Amino acid sequence: MEGIAIEKRNLDKTKQELIVEKEGKVEGDGKQQESESGGVEENVKKDGVQESESKNGKEQNSNEKAMQKEGDNGKEQNSDEREMQKKGDNDGGDAEEGGHKTVKKGAETEGTRPGQGKAKESDPFAYTKREEFTSENFKIELRGLPRHYSVADLKKLLNETLQLGAHKVKPAGHRKNWAYIAFRDQPARTRAMEVLRGYQWKKATFSVTTAKPVEDPLVKRMGERGNRTNKGEEDKDGDSQMSIAERVTKSVTPLAHLSYSQQLEKKQKDVHHILRKFGSDLAHTNPKLARLIQWQKVRRGGQVCEVDPIVPSPQIDGYRNKCEFSIGNNPETGQATVGFRVASYKAGSMCVAPVSHLKNIPLKMKEVVEEFEVVVRESGLAPFSPLTHEGVWRQLTVRTSLTGALLIIAMIHPQELTETVLGELKQTIVQHFTEGSGVHVGVKSIFFKAYAQKERGGQQPLQHLWGDHHLTETILGNTFRVSPDAFLQVNTLGAEVLYQHVGDLANLDPSSVLLDVCCGTGTIGVCLSKRCAKVYGVELVPEAVEDARHNAETNGAANMKVWTGRAEEQLGQMLSHCRELRTVAVVDPPRAGLNSSVVIGLRRCSELERLVYVSCDPASAVKNFLNLGRPESKQYQGSFFFPVRAIPVDLFPHTPHFELVILFERWDKEKWTKIMEGNPLPRDEEYFKRIPSLQEGKYGPAKHKNGSDSNTKRVLDDENCGEAEAKKTKSE
Repeated sequence: MEGIAIEKRNLDKTKQELIVEKEGKVEGDGKQQESESGGVEENVKKDGVQESESKNGKEQNSNEKAMQKEGDNGKEQNSDEREMQKKGDNDGGDAEEGGHKTVKKGAETEGTRPGQGKAKESDPFAYTKREEFTSENFKIELRGLPRHYSVADLKKLLNETLQLGAHKVKPAGHRKNWAYIAFRDQPARTRAMEVLRGYQWKKATFSVTTAKPVEDPLVKRMGERGNRTNKGEEDKDGDSQMSIAERVTKSVTPLAHLSYSQQLEKKQKDVHHILRKFGSDLAHTNPKLARLIQWQKVRRGGQVCEVDPIVPSPQIDGYRNKCEFSIGNNPETGQATVGFRVASYKAGSMCVAPVSHLKNIPLKMKEVVEEFEVVVRESGLAPFSPLTHEGVWRQLTVRTSLTGALLIIAMIHPQELTETVLGELKQTIVQHFTEGSGVHVGVKSIFFKAYAQKERGGQQPLQHLWGDHHLTETILGNTFRVSPDAFLQVNTLGAEVLYQHVGDLANLDPSSVLLDVCCGTGTIGVCLSKRCAKVYGVELVPEAVEDARHNAETNGAANMKVWTGRAEEQLGQMLSHCRELRTVAVVDPPRAGLNSSVVIGLRRCSELERLVYVSCDPASAVKNFLNLGRPESKQYQGSFFFPVRAIPVDLFPHTPHFELVILFERWDKEKWTKIMEGNPLPRDEEYFKRIPSLQEGKYGPAKHKNGSDSNTKRVLDDENCGEAEAKKTKSE
């Protein structure tokens, strides 16, 4: 550790010289200490947990991550949505105590360096003045976009057709006809403005202006909190009166105070709300389905399809097999802490809270966190601050399996550390868990990643330091190899229940072929391979594809083949192997859902009869659901799909999240006409007459008794009509 200590003093000296140069003066005797308080990288997800619930292994694309790192936080993800992008003030000021950095409580506000005050951190645009690259300095506002377009199509226009080299593309919002485009330098922005001004695309004409950078969300929120305090306003959320442990519990496991039966009841209501709204939107999108949707609602309590009771998780506590822990300062103790953010950077916090009390984390994982915290504190190196971009320690990822194996990934910012010091740091981590006080935990694999803030985390490969190269997990009697970064459902026992229901809805037989879209490590395909003739999978992440192929071979799934690449690009080749076979698709996409081109490709596959959609965020996936059910058009060719049955499965106890599995079937007018005619209810026509011209399939305005204009959607949005009719029919 001697080399690390020397290097740390050198870094402090270098930073001191830079401060003197920038400020033009030396405060005191020139021995100004650098505050290294802070948090972790800006794109670490809220609470450190929810990314994997949003498909953390299938991350958001790198451009979206970069946007977050550069302060462009208008997004929802990912990623993803992928454990934790996912509230608190942190006091600063450095002191050496017990061989590690601590922070004097009350000395400074969160992220402020001693001796400098708040000048730098009070400027929400300070990040644009650093020497580090940010595309926020080279942004334009592109207006006049067509009413219907996809971000993928716009990116293709900018970077392939026009060769403009756009660095980021960010739509302004739903139904808004402009977007923000960022570039890498001023010449690129100037050229883009010249090319795009007056350019015509999809019968629309562009206009373009320069755009201002967005405010740093943390600095902005800190300023807002200060203004509220000055005005004597109370904290609406009451967070300022809560302990750090209470705040992180509220953020990470907000349902933990409820009994498990109460949690399930709440999630069931959420499912009903989402599907009820989806049904109304689908009737508006496809008038041909309006009568059937109303028929379903009358019989199914206002729902567009049959909805099963939520399936509980087999394991309620300690179920997570992967967590990404932030490394930052605990505002109550002032010490470097490995845990979860109490809120996101966007929400205005870098505070990190301990996790030993959280119900969803297994005991072994908590022990790893405690031991890694020892390494961090004894190193003398501070956590990385997304506000000042100082500090080293970023994040700790821990994965475990039902076999008890533990894999860890340590992530740092290299700053100006030499290769020698980096080597000592790696050796320290390995020794602690293989020979030191952390050996009792039983870590089997250790990985390391060093990357700077201006780089994308995914660009730097993981370095294997010690132990096994993969994790092994068992699901439904099959053995799976899982790479450090690969996606796997975070609740293994819950995943077994989920896959069983997916298989039941798929209704596979020896004459069918399964398309496993976004297959990850091949878990769904392998588990269902014995039920069908062929399994064709596609996955974007190369390491996951290697795992999927290995897993297919290991488990004897010789009928399974996996392609590497984007689903929208590989789907055509996959479908060419499905001729004259009954085709069923299972899609398990990231949090944001499928690219629209994938939905278009699936609809064009005439052999595809059934589609099982697995969503960890149904509210975000509704766009996909609607596109599956749109009327046939030039863009959406092929007969549309209709939702038949939905099964919610709880994979995330103590949180609001759940998986929703929906079975869609290709539209069969003759089949549904017979079903409707064969199962009449006394008041069917009474409801149908409320929908104008419904029998002709028209969807226009109607005059109600009060003379106001309305339409079918207004009728279908009546949430109580189906429930009331169902109760009345039952009583009769």
